[in-house]
Amino acid sequence: MASPQKVVVVGGGPVGALSALYAARRGYAVELYELRDDPNYGSQSARPDIAVIPLALSERGIRAIAEAGVPGLLDRILDNSRPIDTRMIHTRDSHGNIKNIPMVYGPQGQCLHTLPRERITKHVMLALMDEPNAKLFFNQRLTSCNLDAQVATFESVVWKNTAEDGEKREASKPMPVETSQTTSVEFDFLIGADGTYSSVRQFMMRKSCMDFSQEYLQALWCDFIFPAAPDGSYRMQSTCLHVWPADESIVMCQPDFDGSFRAGMVCDTAKVRYYEAHPDEFAAFFDNEFPGIIPQILSAEAVTQQFLAHQKMPLKSVKCGQLGYKDCVVLLGDSSHSMTPFHAMGMMTGLEDVRIFFQEFRDGAGLGDPSKPFCTPGTVEAYSRHRLPDVHAMVDMATEHYYELRVGVRSTAARTKKVADAFLSRWVPSLDWTTLYARIQFGHERFTVVREKEAMQKKITQRVLAGAGGLLAAMAFASVMKLAEVVYNE
Repeated sequence: MASPQKVVVVGGGPVGALSALYAARRGYAVELYELRDDPNYGSQSARPDIAVIPLALSERGIRAIAEAGVPGLLDRILDNSRPIDTRMIHTRDSHGNIKNIPMVYGPQGQCLHTLPRERITKHVMLALMDEPNAKLFFNQRLTSCNLDAQVATFESVVWKNTAEDGEKREASKPMPVETSQTTSVEFDFLIGADGTYSSVRQFMMRKSCMDFSQEYLQALWCDFIFPAAPDGSYRMQSTCLHVWPADESIVMCQPDFDGSFRAGMVCDTAKVRYYEAHPDEFAAFFDNEFPGIIPQILSAEAVTQQFLAHQKMPLKSVKCGQLGYKDCVVLLGDSSHSMTPFHAMGMMTGLEDVRIFFQEFRDGAGLGDPSKPFCTPGTVEAYSRHRLPDVHAMVDMATEHYYELRVGVRSTAARTKKVADAFLSRWVPSLDWTTLYARIQFGHERFTVVREKEAMQKKITQRVLAGAGGLLAAMAFASVMKLAEVVYNE
């Protein structure tokens, strides 16, 4: 009997681990190479990329995990997760009083599931370890890759803390140190799932005329931790994503599992640099922009202390002009598209990449014998043509949502439209009319279709309000939607 083809996966995050599991379940000889420690046994301190804020798992990711075909895998991942069904907006009214505005996520009662970010990787890795045809290698850096000869070379690394005592946290994260121990690996098919700064993508770009773009948001992300109350309880409603919008900045937080909330502030880069140089002014700025946090949740001193201690991370979008090379390489997840976090769809889109590539293109080509070529000629190119417009649309919608979270959620007109969309979705489902957020998070339509339907809904709404008797129509519409908001939120 012929030996199965070898599939090498570079990157052991959720997308890489899931793609390796999909390949192993189809009978291929799978080898996964990951730069970091084994997430099940390695030290979390040796994994500097793990963000503080928990993951919000939505329907696209849930479906991709469920359809890996491992009994109980999804249940283990979702075990003890917390449902998030509402976005709570914290702002001020026209008199300067603090105002809290709930905005329900799912018109049909849907919710997100918040869970520790590393839980997906851990459980998918454990499932992969149970596959007899899968091998996992950790602390391995891809140093060269001959795509035509189909040979990849990896170098072993060790993680060392290079900071001196007293240095800031951003300088103290562990760094990989090369050991000069290299391994060359032949492959029949290579999956690049090695993140935003993908090495596989860089080797692809040396071999093909591949368009590539990256765009930085003129803002930085800074983590905050809002501690539990003295009795260990949550200080705010634990089924909400809490948002404090401002003109040029925003704070978002989700509940963790110990009574605390994990938060992120996104703020104009120039302002961040100013307050780093003038920390005595930061607490006053923070309190003015984000009402109700000081002193109810954090003291002014604690806010300033966390701001100075935590690293400031840039936010960028990445787009690629192709998602593979010939019929031997494919890019999945952040290696092929990276987006800002405002729709929390980066990982969900990557997990969906895995399902679509395997089910709709590789399996769809009738490839069932693991001893035969992993992909038929044209499979990777067909996937690239199909998926590129969708991931580019999602990258754009994620960036646009930054404006929505800062400005739109405070706009009566925008909130009225959202309530109208949700009301029609709930009570007249035959219209196929719903919110943009619900289409992205709780549906499985292509992102290009989502964008087209949202544009159509906006156009129809504008025409209704601008038609004959526009003012009266607008007043009547607003009155009906105000009633709808009461009914809907009940």
